[in-house]
Amino acid sequence: MKLRRWQREAVSRCLSRYRNGQAHFLCLATPGAGKTFMASTVAKKLLNSGEIDLVFCFSPSINVSSSFQATLEGVLGYRLDGLLGAKGHVLTYQSMLNLDQTFWSLLTSHRTLVIFDEIHHCAGDHLGNANAWGQKIIQHIQGNATYSLALTGTPWRSDRIPIALTS
Repeated sequence: MKLRRWQREAVSRCLSRYRNGQAHFLCLATPGAGKTFMASTVAKKLLNSGEIDLVFCFSPSINVSSSFQATLEGVLGYRLDGLLGAKGHVLTYQSMLNLDQTFWSLLTSHRTLVIFDEIHHCAGDHLGNANAWGQKIIQHIQGNATYSLALTGTPWRSDRIPIALTS
């Protein structure tokens, strides 16, 4: 599959920001525009250049996670099922609530890219205004993952709480 112009530009801008010291990148594009393929390309470039060891992806449902996993595995050529030998794992936001310290320690013991699909489901810029998923991001991912990449087609929340990682 060939990247569209906006995807090539987003990949280039994302990698440039990472390499210039920015650990987080937000990609806003309409639903169906190809954010998953763009994010998979970023992951592949980071893995191939040796800048990361593992890729983790969180999304709002099992269906979305399964689709994202298939795209990531197709682009990367590696399994992302969380089993021994895999290059990471694709999970739902709901599963964050049950992950133990062994999982979270991977973010500090390895160079990681964490991808958030539909990040607008995760609220909060501090623990006091965060929803359960936003709290996990603040506590365990923000500041610990080597890089994070948030994807959304909805750059706001109706409750007006900031989207996690965007402020």
